[in-house]
Amino acid sequence: MKVAVPGPIARFLVDDHARLDGLLRRALARPGEVDREPYDAFRGGLLRHIGIEEKILMPAAREARGGEPLPLARRLRIDHGAITSLLVPTPTPAIAAELRSILDPHNLVEEETGGLYDTYDALLAGRATELLERMEAYPPVKVARYQDGPNVQRTAASALAASARQFDRKPPF
Repeated sequence: MKVAVPGPIARFLVDDHARLDGLLRRALARPGEVDREPYDAFRGGLLRHIGIEEKILMPAAREARGGEPLPLARRLRIDHGAITSLLVPTPTPAIAAELRSILDPHNLVEEETGGLYDTYDALLAGRATELLERMEAYPPVKVARYQDGPNVQRTAASALAASARQFDRKPPF
């Protein structure tokens, strides 16, 4: 499915990716350091972005498909779980690099022509106005303090593996 011009859902989400990428770049502008102000904004914004996808768009797409989840739903939920787990520890340049190793391919699958966001626009075109209103109104996510205990995930591989195990124990979305 190819969409020549991105629809309103794709534009909203791609613009949000660009905003989040800018915050992360600002947070990492000084080599070897993480500027907490833009990183904290990135963290809260990314959790909100994931919430919009998980709580608004994925259920709407599933409903539009007669109860059948999108083929990418499992992968996206595993990625989301891994990303959120990497947002738990106090940020370091190494953790930011681990996040980027998941976010870059994840965002590509969502943004590419014929990707997830184009799918949302095609599948949910009749509800786009209502969904955009809900997306814009989605509240900021309450973020917990950073945790640095021994069970906190610090690598993309361990975060993805833990997320996949957790997803496999839950009923399918």
